[in-house]
Amino acid sequence: MTPPRGGTERNPERRTDGPIVAKFAQLLGTPLLPWQRLVADVAGEIDPDTGTYFYDTVILSTPRQCGKSTLVDAVDTRNTQWGPDRFIYYLAQTGKDAGDHFKKYLKTVQASPLSAITTRPYLGAGDLRQPFANGSVIMPKSVTKVAGHGVQGDKITLDEAFSLSEETGNTILDGFMPTMATRLKATGVQPQLWITSTEGTAESTFFNRRLDACRAGEQSRRTCWFDFGIPSDADPEDLDTIMRYHPAAGLLWDRSQLADFREQFQGNPAGWARAFGNRRDEGITDRAIDEATWAATVTAPIGPADLDDRPVVFGVAVDVDSTHTSISAGICNQDGTITTQLLKILDGTGYAPTEIARLCATYHAPVVIDDRGTAADLSDRLHHMTDPDGDPLIPFVDMDSADYLTTGQSYVSGLTNRAIWHAADPDLDASAANSARKWAGDAWRVSRRGSTGLTSPLESCMLAAWGAAHRPEESGPLQIF
Repeated sequence: MTPPRGGTERNPERRTDGPIVAKFAQLLGTPLLPWQRLVADVAGEIDPDTGTYFYDTVILSTPRQCGKSTLVDAVDTRNTQWGPDRFIYYLAQTGKDAGDHFKKYLKTVQASPLSAITTRPYLGAGDLRQPFANGSVIMPKSVTKVAGHGVQGDKITLDEAFSLSEETGNTILDGFMPTMATRLKATGVQPQLWITSTEGTAESTFFNRRLDACRAGEQSRRTCWFDFGIPSDADPEDLDTIMRYHPAAGLLWDRSQLADFREQFQGNPAGWARAFGNRRDEGITDRAIDEATWAATVTAPIGPADLDDRPVVFGVAVDVDSTHTSISAGICNQDGTITTQLLKILDGTGYAPTEIARLCATYHAPVVIDDRGTAADLSDRLHHMTDPDGDPLIPFVDMDSADYLTTGQSYVSGLTNRAIWHAADPDLDASAANSARKWAGDAWRVSRRGSTGLTSPLESCMLAAWGAAHRPEESGPLQIF
């Protein structure tokens, strides 16, 4: 059997329901593969103190084309026979996905010897069900925030969980979990929640958090988990590597078919690695600045001795929950271009006013900062800083909310036209790679909640570039005409 990357090991001191699941799979015409039997045996372990399932939660991460759905169908069918009037739910990304899966299951069960324990299925719009002779029922549902509210559940599968945000996933569980708790007392059988998926993207916050907790050994003792796929240091483009670590390779398809599968992912190597290597795509789907433009506009950092009296403007941005403050410089070059350079990433905002005041005094430079959003409090404190004579300590480049919405687009336009450059900096590179856009009509800004790392380094550069282009003109001698 292909070994998993990680997961819960079988406890031989407990008997298991796995052989019964295997019998149901055989009757459905889909005998369990070795990896499926491992999952069925571990997930089906029986608590000797209660005589029912030991695990209440099963987390399963697999590549595509491995037979995950047929395992779920076998477990669901077996679960209907634990007793009368049991309720089994299958939730997928959309109603169509759930319905398509259910209709395939209907064809399988109705063509098998197990049709003898079923009754006529319901195929009405919004009412898909397969009842069984003992009153139990299997039903598909789409993933919505109200999916689990007001229903009784004995076994729930939350499939393709990569599609869920943390908020949506938690809301679904908030609906199901209370009723599942009451079902244990009513039926004497421990309800189970199965969360199944291929690895997702950086936006798959619901599944990522749970899988990462399992990998860190932080899961509940009543949670079992299974993680199949290529190792983190393996090359997903090596088809022999995929064949070695994919749990269904050589069983459901062969190497020649694998080459055909790869052809379907032309131009999408991250999608291929995710689908067949089960490797998480950490990239941002809607980067604020595309990788090619960012790579083509890098320049060498500018030291204090290299400024040559070039005007400077400082941009200041604050991350979500005020975790970090970033300060960047917008340097006006003699050829009319602007170089942006990340200077500081400070923890929190507490020491930011002192450092900003020092920079402004040293370089006789103004500051541009958003006076709303995450930087509102810091902006207010900066505006109230005064010298011993009561005069404002920090000069500003005035910017209103409409101006702020243009900073991102003007920065990207400047990079594209080679009117703006960014000094090489690994922290700034990481911020650019992990900052996503949030659209509002035809305008966009950096999405602090939708990004996967610090956004303030990139935002501070955007502000610095805008400030350098809009800095106040220095006043000269009075002219009389």
